[in-house]
Amino acid sequence: MMLDRFDRLLPLAGVLAGLLFVAGLILLRNDPPSETAVAETFSYWQDNRGQHQIIALLLTPLMAFLLIFFGAGLRRRLERGSGDSGYGTVAFGGSVLAAATFALVGMLEAAMTNAAHEGNRQAVYTLNQLHSYDWLGWNAAFAAVLLTTGLGARRNRMLPAPLAWATLVIGASLLTPLGFFGFILLPLWLIVVGLWLSRGQKMTSLEPAAV
Repeated sequence: MMLDRFDRLLPLAGVLAGLLFVAGLILLRNDPPSETAVAETFSYWQDNRGQHQIIALLLTPLMAFLLIFFGAGLRRRLERGSGDSGYGTVAFGGSVLAAATFALVGMLEAAMTNAAHEGNRQAVYTLNQLHSYDWLGWNAAFAAVLLTTGLGARRNRMLPAPLAWATLVIGASLLTPLGFFGFILLPLWLIVVGLWLSRGQKMTSLEPAAV
């Protein structure tokens, strides 16, 4: 059976999410860490209100939206040739959790910029403390996505062996003190895997269905 256009486009959501992820990392690179003093934290969010409103109201919602579709694409590919292994279900669940975390980051960014505009220093500082540890949600979510994708790919060969092993290594690193380096590699992983699966979807769509 020929795959429809919607199925073929699902992996490309990961490519777009990866590109937005890169943009987000660049825009957020100067965010004040949790150790920053109250006055300095407030000053930063007050001075950069416009930039962070774009992140809050446009970038993070789009990231959340795209990750749900990418997760659906992963689930469909992982379930092929793997039977009822559960890899696809866990990968999709991790994608939904990652999407929820990005939505939460958007809410925190919007709240901080609004509090800074209203002159509420303590609210800005408290929200920034939460914002400083949002990576905990990301790491847990993406670790689930990458580990199950890597394991599933080793089983049904939906990814080349080197890419499947790299997926496992990056996913495992997210659960260790080296998680920062794995997190930096996530945008590249989304782009590469999204492109590969999109290519694979087109090729698979030309194959006859198994009897």
